[in-house]
This record gives sequence, structure tokens and C-alpha cells, in this order.
Amino acid sequence: MCDKKDIEVFSQDYDKLNRQYNLDGIIYKILVFGDQTENKYSIVEITFPQGEESEIPLHKHGNEALIIHVIEGNFLFKYGKETLKGNKDTVLRFEKDKSHSYRKIGKDQGKLLVTYTPGGFENFFRELGLSKMDDIRKSIEFDPIIVNLLESNYNWRFIFD
Repeated sequence: MCDKKDIEVFSQDYDKLNRQYNLDGIIYKILVFGDQTENKYSIVEITFPQGEESEIPLHKHGNEALIIHVIEGNFLFKYGKETLKGNKDTVLRFEKDKSHSYRKIGKDQGKLLVTYTPGGFENFFRELGLSKMDDIRKSIEFDPIIVNLLESNYNWRFIFD
């Protein structure tokens, strides 16, 4: 017989089986959860769709440094005041508390492998993916309640020029 604790653990494990989330056409696939590495790091694969250019707007992480590996496609990265080009096999390190964005350029599919140090930020994508928001980018940019929750839960914020 299962008790309530067993059901909660099963429910958490079941949630982690669904590791892929479509957020406004960009697919976030969690490859490694932070709790699998004692929160030393987590790894997320980000796939940008074929066809049009797409972008993750300027933002910064207050807790995590990122290592970004371009798996396929061509990208422009803003990092602080710099603009950097990235294509297949480019690897970049972004420090915490420094604003950055990434834009897939061209019509080909783009794919990034992002390591977050420490782990835990992968849950940001999971929470948004499980939410019922129709237009996630619009909700994040313009809904003060969502912005406040993201800032307080993840020490993460959009940078508006």
C-alpha cells in the first residue's frame, strides 16, 4: 500500500519524465536536473525552430553562470556591451549578474546546449511549461505578477532598455 509521501515522490518523478517544454516555439529539453548533481549544475538543450529568426531577449541570472555550446545553427549573442557571433562548436561562458541574450539568425534550425552552474534553473522552464499561459513571452514581459514570481523564485529578470 502506498502512503501519501510515496505518491508525492512518484508525482515529482513523473513530472521529470516530461523533460521537454515548448515555450513560444522554442523547445527546452531538460537533460540533467540539478538534483541529479547535488545542484552543482543542470543541462538544458534549447532548440530554435527552422524558418524564421527567433530570440531569447536580454536578461540576467542572479544565481547562475552559464556555459553555452552551439550545437547547430548560427547565433548572435549579446553579453554586456559586446555582440558575439556563434556557430557550430562555439562555446561561451556567461557570468552571473551580467545581461545577455541570444538570437538565432538565418532560416536553419538552431540548437544550444546550456549548462547552468549551480543547478536549479532548469525548473524555471518546467514551471513555465506546465503553466496555462497562452503567450508566455508576453506574460513574462508585461504581467507584473509573473515578473515578480520569476524574480523572487529564480533571481532572474528581463533587462528592458
